[in-house]
Amino acid sequence: MKRLLTSCFGLGLLPLAPGTWGSLPPAVMFDLLGYIGATPATIAIVMAAFILAASIICIKFAPAVIALTGKTDPGEVVVDEVAGQAVTFLAIVPFLSTFTTGQICTTTALGFLLFRLFDIAKPWPIRKLEKYPAGWGILADDLLAGVYAGIALIFCYKTGLIDYITESCAYADDSSLGVLHAVILGIVQGATEFLPVSSSGHLVLFENIFKFDPETPEMLLFDLSVHVGTVAAIFIVFRKSISDFVRNLLASGKYGKRPIEIYKRSPSVHILVLAILVTAVTGVLGILLEKNFAAARGNLKVVAAMWLITGTLLLITDSRKKTRLGLRQFGILAAIIVGLAQSAAIMPGISRSGATICAAILVGLHRRWAVEFSFLIAIPAILGAALIQSVRDFAQISSGSLPIIPVLAGSVAAAITGILALKLLIKASRKANLKYFAFYCYLLGGIVLVYLLR
Repeated sequence: MKRLLTSCFGLGLLPLAPGTWGSLPPAVMFDLLGYIGATPATIAIVMAAFILAASIICIKFAPAVIALTGKTDPGEVVVDEVAGQAVTFLAIVPFLSTFTTGQICTTTALGFLLFRLFDIAKPWPIRKLEKYPAGWGILADDLLAGVYAGIALIFCYKTGLIDYITESCAYADDSSLGVLHAVILGIVQGATEFLPVSSSGHLVLFENIFKFDPETPEMLLFDLSVHVGTVAAIFIVFRKSISDFVRNLLASGKYGKRPIEIYKRSPSVHILVLAILVTAVTGVLGILLEKNFAAARGNLKVVAAMWLITGTLLLITDSRKKTRLGLRQFGILAAIIVGLAQSAAIMPGISRSGATICAAILVGLHRRWAVEFSFLIAIPAILGAALIQSVRDFAQISSGSLPIIPVLAGSVAAAITGILALKLLIKASRKANLKYFAFYCYLLGGIVLVYLLR
């Protein structure tokens, strides 16, 4: 019974981001009450009831679940997310009296996304609250995340953002990029940039579905913005590893005076040299083969074929069981191989994360370090590609008239989805479960080919 209650009747036991599932009950209830025209007082009472009931369950039963699972904050305990999400919606209740049904729907979606963002990013002092004993720590950090999200939601209302999004969704022109399309493309970019299924391939597919021209100033600007969102996701998920890397890099002088000596003894300098080498190989080949890659971007048949190649590479990698090399044993030749793999991923349909992780694992790098190295080199790769594109297409981009709201919406959606996708990929790669992504690539590539060749 304790596990049933703390998991919110099984929501916390669902796969893929249980906390996100746990945030749904207050969001669904808030939207339903608004839809049927419940008074603000009624909505406030229901949200307060969510907070009270979830808080009592968390404090009373979470310690027993912690003891049972042996984890400080077991993922199946999501009743704290119920309380935190309800706090977010309770904060906006005083302003609901003039809201239309459309504004309620927008507020629900925005409040849900904002709470997930603060719950995942954990700005100060949320992370410190987690250290409180037993159920108090689990509950307190989500309640504060709910307060932050509630303040942000009120700000969105006061600045007219909620009205703007509501109108954009209601009157979006199919030929222009509205907020709804921006969020969809941002989610696609955030998920597929990190999952080994090719973000460029999916963007080509969705641009064809939405009938967007990727070479218009508006779409070029939007493409740059969502890439910034995905880089932000890397910094959030790997913040500890990146912090340790920078700290060790700044102290590289203690490893010796000669460059070769420092390279061999300093972990951060060793990784930095390899990352520069990978980026250089990718950059050179990317420039040399740019016309070939550009021609493939608009060809869905080529993209579908590349998906099949990606799926095959993932299956081969899962069959490699013994991967014991650490980053210190990862040498220059291995880095060149990873650089070549990353270069191939410029082709739409070849996954950058999939190609680099698979290449690293196949040359013997331990799965954990293969993932971290892949996303460390992703930072210069993504930002470098965005910079080259912005310089090359500066005249077009500067003439774009894309409103700031779709740009921000797409970037935030890409960042949030990217965080979830990164955590999923880390688990899948360490457990040699990349084959599931391979099946997805086969299925998607096969469907597209059958549709195009029919």
